[in-house]
Amino acid sequence: MKIALVSAFLEDDVYEKRLTDHFMENVICQEDHFYHRIAFSLIKKNHEVTVFYMSQEKELKEFKHKYGHKIVRVPAKKIPFIHEPIIFSSKLLDLIKKFEICHFVSGYYVMYKIPDMFDYCVFKLNGKIPIVARWAGGNNKWLWPIRKKIKQLALRKCNKIICSGKDEIEVLQNIFEIPSEKISYLINPIDYNKFKKRDKTQVCKKLGFDPNKKYLLYVGRLIRNKGIEELLFVFNKITNYDEELRLILIGDGPLREFIQKFLKKNSLEGKVILKGRLSHDMICFYYNISSILFHIGTSGGLPNVIMESLASRLPIIASDNGANRDYVNTKLGTGIIIKSGDKSDLKNSISTILENEDMYGNTIPEKIMEFSFENFGKKMSKIYEEITK
Repeated sequence: MKIALVSAFLEDDVYEKRLTDHFMENVICQEDHFYHRIAFSLIKKNHEVTVFYMSQEKELKEFKHKYGHKIVRVPAKKIPFIHEPIIFSSKLLDLIKKFEICHFVSGYYVMYKIPDMFDYCVFKLNGKIPIVARWAGGNNKWLWPIRKKIKQLALRKCNKIICSGKDEIEVLQNIFEIPSEKISYLINPIDYNKFKKRDKTQVCKKLGFDPNKKYLLYVGRLIRNKGIEELLFVFNKITNYDEELRLILIGDGPLREFIQKFLKKNSLEGKVILKGRLSHDMICFYYNISSILFHIGTSGGLPNVIMESLASRLPIIASDNGANRDYVNTKLGTGIIIKSGDKSDLKNSISTILENEDMYGNTIPEKIMEFSFENFGKKMSKIYEEITK
């Protein structure tokens, strides 16, 4: 089948950087973002896949990802409007129509006051080609009544909605009144050959790190709403009591300059390690030398870093958002859930895990192991077959 994997967001805003040719070729085409993991899983099942990104760059252009699939950068307009801008691309809709399936891989749709590009596409494509959407939350309480009704109508027009958490499914069923037969529970694919438990001493030797020190890990974009500011604040406090602690930040983004200034101001240059962007071939080893992974921002869904950490048996401190609580909790021994932005809660949770390391990171939730590239491709192919009959 010809599958269009579509992001309904303006990716310039997501990356906080314009998607220039150079950025597309050297970052987007080389990264292991979940859009491309999904594409890779589908290619393994002989589907023809194209990933679509909206950008304010004016030239429609095609690129090739390292996994082999096409990426198309589609020109879009960003029109200021009250609290939120209108993002619109008629060209995106024209391109999608040429495919057999439209699969929205964007995580969630939280344009609260106005219809968004997801809603527009769904209404225009309804009855023409099957539509799959990925729902990962968003705060439905912020939706204006008319906005909620529009969102409900758009979701109901989808042939299938993919969720990765129990709370998300309940919201779809109870708030938006989506029939259960339209909802499927799937977790984004992960490469278990890369993300697995390894001996810390051996990996430290490989990476050139001291195995006697304790490393705390953040993996992701260096942008606001990821909890990075709070993490740095708390780390600055606790490192005064534990000289063996180190914080590793993997990723890049507009907060990098702020981080560098913070490190210099607080004399943390030797204790916080900025690694920049790394491929998953290298990132996987950093999970093995670390004591805690942080995912303490405000985003919903079940992030890839959570799954990677679970597969590597690395304890997690995560914010109480999306599907996090289903997989990160003290009952499972996988980590601790905290309130996003709560520095005191974060500090106490770090201490709890470091002081009770034997209690955390010893098991992998069974559901996680079901979603290898191969299994995800099989499950997704079955869904496609069902909705195209």
